[in-house]
Amino acid sequence: MKYSLSYPLSVLSLFCAASAGAQQSDAADDNVENVIVTGTRIPTRVSDIASPVTIISAEELAARQTVRLVDVLATLPGIAVQRTGSVGGQTQLRLRGAEANQTLILIDGVEANDPAAGDEVQLEHLVTTGIERIEIIRGPQSAAWGSDALAGVINIVTKKGTGDLSLGAHAEAGSFGTFNGGFTASGGGDGWHLNGGFNYLDASGTNVSRVGDEDDGYRNVTANVRGGFDITDTISFDASIRHTDAENEADAADFLVTGLPADSDNVTDTRSTVFGAGVKGVFLDGAWTQGLRITWLDTEIENTAGGAPNGATAAERFSFYADARLKLDDNHALTLLFDHEESDFSQRGVASPFGDPNQDQERSVTGYGADYTGQWVPNFTVTASIRRDDNDGLDDFTSWRFGASYSYPETGTRLFANVARGQKAPTFLELFGFFADQFIGNPNLEPERSTNYEAGIEQTWLDGRVMTRATYFSANLRNEINGFVFDPVTFQFTADNVDGRSTREGIELELDATVNKALTLRANYAYLRSREPDAGGVLQQEVRRPRHSADVFVSYQPTDAFSVTANASYTGEAIDTFFPPFPQPSERVTLNDYVLVNITGQYAVNETVTVYGRAENLFDTNYENVFGFNTPGLGVFGGVRVKF
Repeated sequence: MKYSLSYPLSVLSLFCAASAGAQQSDAADDNVENVIVTGTRIPTRVSDIASPVTIISAEELAARQTVRLVDVLATLPGIAVQRTGSVGGQTQLRLRGAEANQTLILIDGVEANDPAAGDEVQLEHLVTTGIERIEIIRGPQSAAWGSDALAGVINIVTKKGTGDLSLGAHAEAGSFGTFNGGFTASGGGDGWHLNGGFNYLDASGTNVSRVGDEDDGYRNVTANVRGGFDITDTISFDASIRHTDAENEADAADFLVTGLPADSDNVTDTRSTVFGAGVKGVFLDGAWTQGLRITWLDTEIENTAGGAPNGATAAERFSFYADARLKLDDNHALTLLFDHEESDFSQRGVASPFGDPNQDQERSVTGYGADYTGQWVPNFTVTASIRRDDNDGLDDFTSWRFGASYSYPETGTRLFANVARGQKAPTFLELFGFFADQFIGNPNLEPERSTNYEAGIEQTWLDGRVMTRATYFSANLRNEINGFVFDPVTFQFTADNVDGRSTREGIELELDATVNKALTLRANYAYLRSREPDAGGVLQQEVRRPRHSADVFVSYQPTDAFSVTANASYTGEAIDTFFPPFPQPSERVTLNDYVLVNITGQYAVNETVTVYGRAENLFDTNYENVFGFNTPGLGVFGGVRVKF
């Protein structure tokens, strides 16, 4: 399927022309710190969202000296991250015990979940270049965003140019043969903004397998541009594009002798582009907010083994969004949502008597819904959302969400609660994928369906300098898709819906404190009980979900020029599955708990030059978060940033 942009672009043009006479709005800008766009697709106050929200700023990313985005996400409550070894190894994120493809990740509103990778985001390739902030909202958001938002949404917002033209560059080097460098350009003025950047990351890596001495290297080239301008006093245009070209070396499993990774010459090349463009207008003194957007995702994943092609997948997705918020009065608003998505998937490989991986698949989905936000009494906000997804080739589905938030300004207390129903459609790989001697898809799969309950309390202390939050959640998942079901007919694994239900419940505790002008502290603890039925229907702990996790982050900046940070993360004991050589059955194994400590420091020599350094895994902890895959030990890095 090939997509034409002529229709959506013409719609955008007509919208701009028709709105030329609209009135000026005093609506809040979507960059204001207490406003996010993740919950309802239209800028919304955090206090009106009946879920816990976390925002990571560009300043915090810089203080942490984070290169890989997933490293900061791993420190947040309710998030568990697993990496298959070295810096570029496959990385998965599980939010509140959900599967890796059940959390929607957006880049400037463009869905980054990749159909070529089982609807997972290839987090190992996401670097922090050009990122202004990250919005994380936990809990089902299918009523606003559809299938992939079953567990929550992570929205990555890139930087907008401001002020006179400025140029910047950075370069760092360190352990594991690592070099990371790049440049940025930014500027903006009355009615326009432009920001762009380029980053190059190269590392010789570490040995992934428990035996041998072959390091598994990684290379990543990322470029991004975001720009926009005001069409009229009330209508603005914004567009962004981000392209990544990455190559990572990996070790394959030794299925004949050990069942564990062993030194091998396996390489994966990944190319990914995300693009989005849209117009937003605010009319009738803020009574009507209208947004129209088009987005495009294009990815290719090519694998080689021993220098020979070893299969490839590719995907292309085009989406169109129309969102309109109607302010009924000062206390009530209605948002109408519409979107249409078309996806292509292809797989290439060598055919054999066992099957032929070569295929081209396509599907589409149209969603439409509404979101209501209202205050019936002061400080009491009620939200209600409903959405219908019309799927091509799958069952249609209705998602909904009801929530409430009540604030006590006198005491700085906020209570919130919600109940929601969401879904996750089967992936192309689960439906149609084929990997010789390993996996064959099941075209008869049904969507996974979940009902979630959540309640929490936020409290501010000391004139807002300290915030504490406690959240309880519970979710029931039906029709869970198990991708490791043995098929006695083909003697391969396949995917199938599991009878019964999986249960996930937990508690999240958070502390965010500004102790004084120089010292800030962020800490959290999460308890998770995530269980699924075994072959006999008995609930057992799900794999790669630690029961306990905690994190403490401290930032100290005694002067404008000098700052240091320290971060300690605890990951509790977890269960994994080991697949020994045939015909031995799979085994449940234990992943030991561990603590990782990172420290950073930076010093501004002058207004132009800043030097910095960091130590990752300071105490050289030996750990695995995927069974059999070694992870890097102590790493020390140093660099310099310049800005003109």
